[in-house]
Amino acid sequence: MPPQRRDRHRDPVLNVRPEATLKAQATQALSERDREMQGFVVACLNALVAEPDGFLERLKEHWPAEKPRGRPRKSASPPADGDKTDNAP
Repeated sequence: MPPQRRDRHRDPVLNVRPEATLKAQATQALSERDREMQGFVVACLNALVAEPDGFLERLKEHWPAEKPRGRPRKSASPPADGDKTDNAP
C-alpha cells in the first residue's frame, strides 16, 4: 500500500502579506463591527463568485499596485573560475 499523503488540511492556504499598517487598520475596522479577518476574506471571495463584475468594479479604486513575484533577479553573475577578483594565490 502506498504511503498516504500527509496533508492535514482539506483546503489550500491563501497567503497574503498586506502592509502592517493596513492590516492593523483593517483589523480594527472589523473588530469595531464585531467581525474578524478570516471571515472577511471568505465573505469577499463569496461576493466575488456571486457577482464578479460588480464586486470588482467596487474594488477598482482600492486595487493594489502589482508587485513582482518570486525572487529578485541577481544583479551580477558570479565571476568565472579564471576571473578572480582578489590577489590571493
